[in-house]
Amino acid sequence: MTPELQVGGGAGGAPADPLAAAGGLRAFGARLRDGSLTAEAATLAYLDRIAAFDGRIQAFRTVDRARAVAEARALDRQRRSGVDLGPLMGVPVAVKEIFAIDGLPYGAGTDLDLTDIAPPQGPFITRLRAAGCVVLGTTRTTEFAAATINVDKPMPWNPADMAVKRVCGGSSHGSAAAMRAGLCAFSVGSDTGGSVRLPAALCGVVGYKSTAGAWPTQGVFALSPTLDSVGIFTRSTDDAALVHAALELKDEAAPSPRSLTLGRPRNYAFDGLDAPVRQAVEAALTRLSTAGVAIVEIDTPDVAALMPDFATLLFGEFVAAMGRERLAAGKGSIDRVPWGRIEAAFAITPAQIEAARASHRRATESATAMMAGVDALVYPTAPLVAAAAAEVSSYEASAAWNLRAGRLTRPGNFFGQCGLTVPVEMPGDLPVGLQLIGKPNDDLHLIAVARTVEAVVRRRADP
Repeated sequence: MTPELQVGGGAGGAPADPLAAAGGLRAFGARLRDGSLTAEAATLAYLDRIAAFDGRIQAFRTVDRARAVAEARALDRQRRSGVDLGPLMGVPVAVKEIFAIDGLPYGAGTDLDLTDIAPPQGPFITRLRAAGCVVLGTTRTTEFAAATINVDKPMPWNPADMAVKRVCGGSSHGSAAAMRAGLCAFSVGSDTGGSVRLPAALCGVVGYKSTAGAWPTQGVFALSPTLDSVGIFTRSTDDAALVHAALELKDEAAPSPRSLTLGRPRNYAFDGLDAPVRQAVEAALTRLSTAGVAIVEIDTPDVAALMPDFATLLFGEFVAAMGRERLAAGKGSIDRVPWGRIEAAFAITPAQIEAARASHRRATESATAMMAGVDALVYPTAPLVAAAAAEVSSYEASAAWNLRAGRLTRPGNFFGQCGLTVPVEMPGDLPVGLQLIGKPNDDLHLIAVARTVEAVVRRRADP
C-alpha cells in the first residue's frame, strides 16, 4: 500500500518535507547558510518523497535524480567556498514539462511528435538555474496545456483529498499537485486562461500568474503567444515574494498596509458559485473588512461578450502555430476535450485572429481605467471545488467541467492582468481560493497586497 502523505514527518521511511520543517523558503535559506541543512540533503529528501508518494499522485512526468543530486553537491561546494547565488541557492524545484530544459525531455502532454518545433532552453529556466535552483524534474500538463482536465490522458491525484481521487484542475496540474504534496520547495507552471491559479486554488496552495511578458516565455510551448504567462506555486505569499524578488533581481514586495481598497466586481464574478465556495469567500471578505480593508463594488466590462474573442485568440493562435495538417493527422491520439476546441478552431481565419488581438488590446487598456482607485480586484478563483475524478470521466462531463472551472480565471488573461490566488478554506474542507487581480504590469504591488490579504484570511492546514 502506498504510504499516506506526511509533510511534518516521514511515512514508510520517507523523510519530512524540508520546506515544511524549515518553515518556508526564507528559513530554508537560513538553514543552508548556517550549515544545518545542505542542498544535497534537501534534494535527496524531496527525491525520496517523490519515490515514496508519486506512484500514487502521478505529479511528475520525469524525475532527474542523478543530475539533481550532482547539481546540489556542486552548489554545496560553491557555498562552502564562499559563493552565494542568492535566496534561491540550493532550492529544489519542479517545472511543468512544457518548459524546455537542457538535458530533460520536452513535451506538452501529447503523443504527437514535437521534435521539429521543440525550442531551446529559454531565459526563464536559465534565470532559475543561475539563481541556484536544483531542478528535480518535470511535471505533468494537460494535453497542449489546452484544457483544465483531460478525459483520455492521465491526470494527477489531488493531494488535498487522499481518500478520494479528485482532479487538480489544469493545465499546470502536476506542478500544483507536487507543491501541495511536499514534493518540491516550489514549482513552476504557465497560465494562459487560469492554468496556474485554478489548480493552485483546487489543491490549496498559493499560485501567482505574472503579467504576460513580465517573465519571458521563450523556451515554453506556445499555446497562445499573446496570452501565455509564466507562474509559480508556493506554500505562502511570503515564499512567492521571495521567488519573485530573486528572479527579478529586485527588492521584495513588502506587505501593504491594512488600509487597502479591493474592488469587488458587480457582475459575473459572484454568479453561479457552489455553496462551499460562496461561504468560504464571503467569510474571507468579512474578515478583510473587519481588519480594515475597504471592499467596494465596481463595474466591469461585459466579460461574457468578450470571451468568444478570448477563445478565438487562444485556439486560433495555437492552430496557426501547430499547423492544421499536423493536428488533423494526430486526431486519433489527441484527448477528446482539447480536440473539440481545436477542431472548431480550424475555421478561424487570420483576420479573425487579428480582430481578437485588437479586442484584447482594448480590454487591456480598459483594465487600468476600470481599476482606478483600487489596489486589486477580489473574487473567487474558481466557482467550484475539486470534482471527484469519477464524476468527470466521460467526455461530456469533462468538457462541461472545463468550461465552468475556468470561468473566473480567463478574464484576467484577456484583460492583460496579473493574478494570484490564496487558499481561504477552513481545515478539513476541500480547498477554495480567493483570487486577487492586479493591474497590467503591477505585479510587485499585487504580491504586496496578497501578503496582507493572506495574513488575514488564510486558514490552511497542511495535509
